[in-house]
Amino acid sequence: MKKHSKPVIRLPRRDFLKMGGAGIFGTMIAASTLDIAGAQTPSAENVMANMKSLKMGDFNPNYATQWSYRLAQALGYLKEVGIEEFEVILSEEYMPGLIGGSLDITHGDTHEFLGSGHASGLSIKMISLHRDKEWWIMGARKGIDKPEDLKGAKISGGGLAGRNTWVMKQVAKKMGLDPEKDVEFVPASGGSDARLAGVLAGTLDAASMFPRHRAGLEKGGGKFIFEELTIAPQEGFAAMGDWLEKNEDTAYAWVKADIKARLWLFDPANKDQAYKIMRDYGYEIPPEFEALYKVELDQFSPDGGFESAAAMDQFVADLSVTGALPKDLDWRKYVDMKYVWAAQDALGLPRRPASI
Repeated sequence: MKKHSKPVIRLPRRDFLKMGGAGIFGTMIAASTLDIAGAQTPSAENVMANMKSLKMGDFNPNYATQWSYRLAQALGYLKEVGIEEFEVILSEEYMPGLIGGSLDITHGDTHEFLGSGHASGLSIKMISLHRDKEWWIMGARKGIDKPEDLKGAKISGGGLAGRNTWVMKQVAKKMGLDPEKDVEFVPASGGSDARLAGVLAGTLDAASMFPRHRAGLEKGGGKFIFEELTIAPQEGFAAMGDWLEKNEDTAYAWVKADIKARLWLFDPANKDQAYKIMRDYGYEIPPEFEALYKVELDQFSPDGGFESAAAMDQFVADLSVTGALPKDLDWRKYVDMKYVWAAQDALGLPRRPASI
């Protein structure tokens, strides 16, 4: 396979999205709600896209974030359903790109899709889930070996109002600590890699981390003092309601190809080829990351779905506690699982969730 270029970056960086208010969305005319969740699902067994070219948005350059749909491209699954040209556009401003029409489908955080739809009144529809679980991990510096060693410690999850800090407080509770009295939560900028550096340097005693940080932390004498895989339908793919009305067959086709690629990826026999394909596309993957194959896939939705409606209810409720979503948000207005259900039916998988 020839070496491909990385995703192009061409969307302008502008501060469009304001979770607390409509922002730029206030100047747009709301699209009508086009799909009713739970409506009869047509067959996707022989579906063919009505669009030959598709523009995919993503905010994260990490190989694992783009793994499934890049595999669908490389393995020919997109061409099987009629999508001949596939372009990945990398930008943090994926919501303006989606709403403005320069993106057809985009990957993003669940709360961004739900919050944007709620704030704007626009018909933003999540049509598939990417990650439906997440690792809750607290990494600690050398010398901290048990929860009691954390008393009086400085811990960071990044921004104090962010979800990572909320998660770290839940972790503290799980370890028998009072997050308001026993430890001090401090802000840290620069993302998870910066938090790791802070723990290694001793400016932080512990911090929110990801599985990929284990090797570096342990090399510096630290350890994961807590790690737990939790249900969290945290990331997915979305399109605009008016686009879906015009290009419904393309949405069915793309979701089917993407889920088919996930089934291939989840087969351990394909592990080496899966990493080679991504490296051929130009993604940088250190060899030690291959040891995290199962740990990474543990977070992925294997079928584009999520655990249950109750799981999404809880996830949205947790986000409302941190202020990331308003308390009165009805997530069902912005999630349409008929594309996933059709693909699951076509691929011989049970429907997940069974209903919403």
